Amino acid sequence: MVQFIISQIFGGIALILVCISYFLSKNKFLFFQIVANLFYGAAFLVSLSLVAGINTIISILRCLLILYYEKQNKDFPIYFLVTFCLIYISVGVIFYKNAWDIITMFSPTLFTIAMIMRKMIAVKWFMLFPNLALILYCVFNKFYTSAILDLVEFIVILVAIVMYYIEKHRNKDISYNIIKKIAFDK
Repeated sequence: MVQFIISQIFGGIALILVCISYFLSKNKFLFFQIVANLFYGAAFLVSLSLVAGINTIISILRCLLILYYEKQNKDFPIYFLVTFCLIYISVGVIFYKNAWDIITMFSPTLFTIAMIMRKMIAVKWFMLFPNLALILYCVFNKFYTSAILDLVEFIVILVAIVMYYIEKHRNKDISYNIIKKIAFDK
């Protein structure tokens, strides 16, 4: 019971940090993701869900490397992407408990691909599927605050995507109105 409560508390802290991250610049986004992953991974490790916990902690290293490359204004090397994919799968094979662990083997891979994309809108779109998969994983494995985190993160991503397109459309309307006024008004 104590493990369950501690796991839920760690998941709740991660939830707050992740939600904040989607409204920040890419560098701040990655930093908040790193700190959130500490708590998210700890939630799994406390309950001995080793594939999810270890792969989440490994994801912290991934985020640090991506942040480093972002600050250097360089592309994330493809060999790091392949290395992380192999590590996630290896951890899954070594600590495999049940079929749900497959989700926590492949979701970090999809997150890695998303995070190396340059445009934040592409990052947001690509993060939707692994979040849905993790919601299922967390619900069926009784990581309720982590499931809420993934659900809220999914909703926050959708809101961020909608806000992006509203802003893009609003700017397009403003540009159109300025051009119309200059070109056609007397």
